Amino acid sequence: MAAGAFAASAAIAAAPLAHADADPSKFSERTADFVNYTDPVAYTGQAAASGKQVVLSPYGVAPGHTIACRGNGTTVPLYDCMQQDDLGWITLQKYEIPVVGTTWVYMP
Repeated sequence: MAAGAFAASAAIAAAPLAHADADPSKFSERTADFVNYTDPVAYTGQAAASGKQVVLSPYGVAPGHTIACRGNGTTVPLYDCMQQDDLGWITLQKYEIPVVGTTWVYMP
């Protein structure tokens, strides 16, 4: 039983966790900084104008599919973003798209 508890805690420790914005080199939960690519504000430039970034993912910004990034989005731009999927965490690829702005793409 102790081995099972240890394995479970090790798995949790390996995942990007929500941390305070005090240290932008640590992962923090940033889902609220994103809009889904199907949202009309994503492709009209309104998302970028309001400080939001776009996520192109089958999960979008749905509950249970947290987006975690390094950076704080203000003094340090977001980088190394990951999204929780059905198997764990996957790295999102960053692209700069004209009009749309910064777009993070889920590529399994």
